[in-house]
Amino acid sequence: MVVGHRDGWAWPQSVRRHIATLKLAMERQQPGSGSGDKGKADPGLQNFRFTFTATPGPHGFIEPDPEPEPAWESSESLSESVQDFPEEFGRTYHAYRAGSYAFPNDIVEQERLELQGNAMRILFGDRLFFAPFSESTPPRAILDVATGVGDWAIQMGDLFPSARVIATDLSPIQPEQVPPNVSFYVEDSSDPWEYSQTFDYVHTRAVSGCWSSFEKQVAQQAFAALEPGGWFESQEVDSTIGCDDGTLDPEGPMATWFRDFTAAGESCDRSIVVGATLKDVYERVGFVDVQERIFKIPTNGWAKNETLKELGRMWERNLLQGLSGFSFSMFNRVFGWTPEQTEVALVNVRRELSDMRIHAYMPVYVVWGRKPFPGEGPIRTPNFQ
Repeated sequence: MVVGHRDGWAWPQSVRRHIATLKLAMERQQPGSGSGDKGKADPGLQNFRFTFTATPGPHGFIEPDPEPEPAWESSESLSESVQDFPEEFGRTYHAYRAGSYAFPNDIVEQERLELQGNAMRILFGDRLFFAPFSESTPPRAILDVATGVGDWAIQMGDLFPSARVIATDLSPIQPEQVPPNVSFYVEDSSDPWEYSQTFDYVHTRAVSGCWSSFEKQVAQQAFAALEPGGWFESQEVDSTIGCDDGTLDPEGPMATWFRDFTAAGESCDRSIVVGATLKDVYERVGFVDVQERIFKIPTNGWAKNETLKELGRMWERNLLQGLSGFSFSMFNRVFGWTPEQTEVALVNVRRELSDMRIHAYMPVYVVWGRKPFPGEGPIRTPNFQ
């Protein structure tokens, strides 16, 4: 459920976040709430009734308080609960639906997410999207699911000022100063989507490890939330590593870490390999005109091409900055490792990661497809040009 969204109109940010605070407080008070008790129903706000009463003065006039209390400040509401981030392994994690997402949300991670987004945009030739939108045919209503630091949503809001951009995430870590057509909401997108409007573009980027089923929890809901003819696009990095010239030892520290990380994600019911499945998922859900592009991004600056060399350096910083955060919670849950044990294991992973004699890369998948119009039959998927 999007807090504060109603018939195309958004509550002020402070009110939206206050409602999110109420939801979190209710979860904490409910028996069986939390990640360890998945069988319990989420209390949500369905059974809560908000009653507003006022005693009018003469002739129906409501007398104002001559000394009103200060209005809600979004930072005050956030600090009480939604932004009261739990700390573990020396990192902070999201408070809303705590434990459902295994990776941190602190400043170190926020900087990494911004670096990752910049690298992906460069990899795509300075493109934010591949769906067929342009200045002459702009999207009108955009939904960015699991927005992270919100950089993509903000960039889209700047690029298409006539579009309304809604972006959701478990953590309110997005900037306060954003374009007027961009709104951020604290939301668990694995819940049923309850929007009062449809969208003509739904987007995800780098969401591996977010959901137990991308197909059921995201792709199917995106299909339902789109208007006929609307587009869904996913830009995904899988936790797999490749090498075309045999310089990567398949039993070495780096390749072993990627296998362990993937296995840990499966054990936690949070798959880290999503990109390779996207095209099939889109087509099963019912999208047509499905397109796929697969990119390779070097893991350090080993490439001869100057653009790929710089991208590799960026991606090396991205991985080095993220390895601990990727590993701490997942390896503790699955393998019982302490942070100290994890850091010892990561020493050789970092060494290989920065070794320019190892010509490794990670695959990046971009898939986009269109929701068909009523009565439209199956359409042969053309090759990307």
